[in-house]
Amino acid sequence: MNKNYSVLELIVCILSLIVLICGFLAPNTNTTSTIVGILIFILLIIFHVYTPKIAGLSADNPKVKTMRRMNVLSMVLVAICFGIMNWSSELPFVKDNQSFMEFTIIIAVIIGIGNVAPKFPFNRYMGLRLPWTIRDEKTWKIAHHILGYLTFPIVIIILIGGLLVDTEEFAKWGIIAWVAIPSLYSCYYYYMRISGKK
Repeated sequence: MNKNYSVLELIVCILSLIVLICGFLAPNTNTTSTIVGILIFILLIIFHVYTPKIAGLSADNPKVKTMRRMNVLSMVLVAICFGIMNWSSELPFVKDNQSFMEFTIIIAVIIGIGNVAPKFPFNRYMGLRLPWTIRDEKTWKIAHHILGYLTFPIVIIILIGGLLVDTEEFAKWGIIAWVAIPSLYSCYYYYMRISGKK
């Protein structure tokens, strides 16, 4: 394996591990949130710079441009989310409408990811990374196309349910369904494929 690529994988792995440890084990303070936000931002910058290498494509490939656009969107959303978390108590409008703003961000994330998911090139860093999707390109494509097809039905269900019943519950179960359906179907597809039935 290319030495630079090994170093890149090691850096990404270490930063991701620190983010997980801070997120789940460290005390929930503004300092912890700031550290997590900065580390996520660094990871996104690494992905942005090394997108062609991650995707195994040339820098001018349309799929690389799609991944980079998604990365920029992720950076903006991370900045907004951590801004709301850290300064909501100091901004009256944000404090009074925090639930609505969180709901809006969730919808924006689902639409943004779902819209570009079918265009994601086969890679190990961005997208629906599961043991079976990163092993087989056809399984990867199936999973991401289903993710894309489900986006607007899921968004409509979340919007209707959130407005009429419970915003938090519908958002939570909507996201779970949105990720679980393509994950489970692609697992079934991969099993059938390696069994020689596809």
